[in-house]
Amino acid sequence: RVFSEFLVVLVVLPATLSFRPLTLAKQEIRSTFKPRNSTKAFKMTDEPQESLSDAPVWDPVQQIYVGGKLPENDEVKELLESGDGSLRLFGYGSLCWNPGTGPLANPGVVGKLGRAKGYKRCWAQRSTDHRGNPKFPGIVCTLLEDQEVVDIRKTATKDVSPPEAPTLTEGVIYWIPPELVAECLDELDFREKGGYARETISVIEDESGETQKALLYRGTPDSPAFWNRMLLDLPHAAAVMAVSEGPSGKNDFYLNSLDVFLTNTHTIEAANDDTTTLASMVRYFQKHASLHFLYGSGSNQHNQLLLDRPNNAACLIDGEDAHETKEIVLCTAKQTEPDLPENIYAGGGHSGLLTASGKLYLWGWNDNGQCGPATESKEQDEAPPLPCVTPLAGLVVQDAALGFSHTLVIEKDTSRLYGFGSNERGQVSGLLSAAVEEPVTPDFLKDVKVKRVAAGLFHSAVVTEKGELITFGCGRFGQSLSNIQTDGQVCVGKWMPEDGSPLVDVACGRRHTAAVDEKGRIWTFGENKYGQLGRPFEGKKDPVPTEIDSSELDIPIGSDLRLDCGWSHNIVQVTSQDSDTSQDSDIRIYGWGRNDKGQLGTGSFEDSMKKPIRLFQDKRLSFVACGSESTMALAEDTSAILGCGWNEHGNIATGSQEDQAHLTKTLGSKVYGPPGLHDGKVILAVGGGHHIAAMKPLRS
Repeated sequence: RVFSEFLVVLVVLPATLSFRPLTLAKQEIRSTFKPRNSTKAFKMTDEPQESLSDAPVWDPVQQIYVGGKLPENDEVKELLESGDGSLRLFGYGSLCWNPGTGPLANPGVVGKLGRAKGYKRCWAQRSTDHRGNPKFPGIVCTLLEDQEVVDIRKTATKDVSPPEAPTLTEGVIYWIPPELVAECLDELDFREKGGYARETISVIEDESGETQKALLYRGTPDSPAFWNRMLLDLPHAAAVMAVSEGPSGKNDFYLNSLDVFLTNTHTIEAANDDTTTLASMVRYFQKHASLHFLYGSGSNQHNQLLLDRPNNAACLIDGEDAHETKEIVLCTAKQTEPDLPENIYAGGGHSGLLTASGKLYLWGWNDNGQCGPATESKEQDEAPPLPCVTPLAGLVVQDAALGFSHTLVIEKDTSRLYGFGSNERGQVSGLLSAAVEEPVTPDFLKDVKVKRVAAGLFHSAVVTEKGELITFGCGRFGQSLSNIQTDGQVCVGKWMPEDGSPLVDVACGRRHTAAVDEKGRIWTFGENKYGQLGRPFEGKKDPVPTEIDSSELDIPIGSDLRLDCGWSHNIVQVTSQDSDTSQDSDIRIYGWGRNDKGQLGTGSFEDSMKKPIRLFQDKRLSFVACGSESTMALAEDTSAILGCGWNEHGNIATGSQEDQAHLTKTLGSKVYGPPGLHDGKVILAVGGGHHIAAMKPLRS
């Protein structure tokens, strides 16, 4: 088991060097390790023993290799067969400070300080069975050749040069006597057959300066467990290691122990070693920050994905677009108690996260003040590894809606509406003005309690606690009612069905509005160029709320309807309840409107659908949302993210810019939940040209 830690991640189980203890700061590092169950880390097959010679197979759930035989090359065979039968082994991870309790702890084994020539220690290996788990991988180190490091860095930026001299990486050279070699290799090969390669390496003994050949186990860049992003983006790597924990303990303990070893034992300047830098970043995060782990793709033109990094560390296309789902860290000020995500939002070029305590964090495009006034942050003695986003000042938020360039929020406890951002069509205050930088309540809503809010391109809408619909902003295409106020540019109005059925939900498109009442009827008004009103109507716009054509809708009594609008298309999610179990038993998706980008996912790029049709019948989905000209969804069983429609910025994360007519599974990172959210629920928001996701607690 000791050797297995070394093999997959070169991180050995905590224990004291019994043969010749390496004293670190005059204090040996003692073990708190509990051995792992080997059947948990590896699948043992019922196949005959001969099958072990087959190639190892990657298990995408456990994120480790299973089966197969450890590959080796001729140089390794020659090393093992040469000399007197003894073996030198180079350790660069936790073997530096902890040889464990297995064969390496035998008094006959000698350990000496040494350096690997032409290799760099890189914190870029996923760990799901050691310092993390499959629900939130940790990070451990591997060794990469100098040229491998250069090649990886060139994936982010072309301006990369190799080091002037070969990198020297400090570690421990173990001399293993002949009688222990077989035991060591059997242990290593049995536990870590796949994913790690045997190689020979040139090492320099610190004391004598003698160059020797040694055996090396390392993870290489072509392994599925290799994590390019962490090599390129040290602050992100530090954020992961600040919180991750696995069967062998906390990720930061492993990192800090190696940092102590390097600080107290290395004899040369380790300018090319990231360990100390990462340890410092981890300490900062743990002392000063609360971290939220998000995921997204698409445009980062305004840093709405929080992926602005030196040297394009997130590997964005043309430095701006993410064509696959990327890992994102939202760094906020330290909270005394956990304040977990409650909801997530995406607008035209800005994004938001709402926490359980009502803090709303907004970031991205802010030319019109749509990110609002932020709470002042406390000055720290040292610069944070990542910019710290502070919450909206002065408001405890219940819910929010992000428009193209404005933001609306409902205040917790009071249910009062506030708005800020672009107000060039009155979409914030109901009156024309310059951008609104401080949250304001429109005069006609000052005594009104709001339960639903929606923000479009240039207009806004709310549903009051009484069930009335109130709209304000641009009414040029009939998308905003005008029976309260109209001056030709700004329209304000309110409405309720004639039979008095209260409205329960509302959504805004680019130039139209849709609402749902308590009886499950859907009403639309505004532009109808692409059939987005969902009913027979020959004109280009209709300012009168009218029920859609429901001939194709199957809405059982008591169903819950959730409505969403893109610029010119609509999606309604119908969830029916099982009367016997009171559990969600059936989710049906309907859509209508514009489809020339494939945003309805029908399999074609037909111009438009003028009445609702059933969508995605071959998929079991738990959630569907509209982007400007795209649609994205969550798979019910796996919470995988899928998308269709417009994809110019890679916003549906398919690895290209091609529009998709079918609902297609996204590429890139899956959505992980950090400790405290391992078994949470994925939440998703889709904006103008990006999407963003996170994990929230199941209880909420």
